Amino acid sequence: MKNVLFIAPTTYKLPLDKNMRKKFEYLSEISNLNVIAFANEKKEINLENANLYFFKKTKSRFYNYLKIMLVSLFSMTKIIKDNNIEIVCFQDPVSSFLSMLIVKMRYKSIKVIVETHGDFIETLGLEKNLLFPSLYKYIFQRLSRYTIHNADIIRAVSSSTEAQVRKINKSKTIVRFPAWVDFDDFKDIKINRDKDSKFRILFIGSVTDRKKPHLIVEALNSIKKENVELLIVGPTPNSKYLETLKNLISEYALDDNVKFFGEVDRERVKSFYSEINLMILPSVSEGLARVIFESQATACPVLVTDAPGMGDIVIEGQTGYIFESNSIESLATKINQVEENYEEAIHIGTNAKDFILKNYSAENFKFSFKKIFDSV
Repeated sequence: MKNVLFIAPTTYKLPLDKNMRKKFEYLSEISNLNVIAFANEKKEINLENANLYFFKKTKSRFYNYLKIMLVSLFSMTKIIKDNNIEIVCFQDPVSSFLSMLIVKMRYKSIKVIVETHGDFIETLGLEKNLLFPSLYKYIFQRLSRYTIHNADIIRAVSSSTEAQVRKINKSKTIVRFPAWVDFDDFKDIKINRDKDSKFRILFIGSVTDRKKPHLIVEALNSIKKENVELLIVGPTPNSKYLETLKNLISEYALDDNVKFFGEVDRERVKSFYSEINLMILPSVSEGLARVIFESQATACPVLVTDAPGMGDIVIEGQTGYIFESNSIESLATKINQVEENYEEAIHIGTNAKDFILKNYSAENFKFSFKKIFDSV
């Protein structure tokens, strides 16, 4: 097996839950695995055939970027040397710039994989309060161009993330398969979807302008049904957007119909999936959201935009529903369609579950990475 180092700006919560441990265990079955990432505390964890190096993430965005640079300059080079690393896998084209530069300068024989999990140019500007968004966008374009040009292979999670890479480099070898989802955690959830008292809609994800939960609020105001309830679950990194959203809810007198739950743990997420009638993801910029897979694995009907990438797993009338991006009228129409024809929606949800479990699995995830490691 090859010696592999994953470098990610991802933040994990320690202690690692069963789902994340399983992911690392699967990857350690096909490689001598090493991981650099961030967490709520600094800690090194040794699993069988895997070394996980977690650095503490702070609330300061600037300090975190500085920390990534320091990790690249010192910790990464030591881990590469100590573990005789043959492959480095960067999980983001932007934050990996300095690490890529160091690898290319010092370690000519190391092969490099660059992953792209979403829109790496626009996402930060849509999710954070940035003072100079145009400057950030310019910098991100320059950094990602370098890392993509210098990668030996690209791993994209969806057709939309692949297309974004193609705009930068048309000739680069790209392998496409989705992010890690452990369907064993979702496929056997006990379902309790009671439509008679309340028709419950779930939005789950970052409460930001990129994910656009305000469109659901606008649609609820348009259809004006007292029995429809929206549950908003997820972190709120953009305080300005959150304030605007809450003001909109109050303006439409929907305070009793919309509930906020913030960021919740995995068990609470599963309980939401077991009870809600429809999951809506109105994003205009998305890789291939894990919440779509999770919802479909529980046979919950899903409604997503026609943004690129969504159609990879959501087929209108077969594995879910699609509405026109940024169209309140289209979204409201689809909500009414699902609510008024819910027996059909249940059937579509069951189809989606069968499709997902047949075509995507933890074993497929492991096998896809093995093919990359063997061929790079």
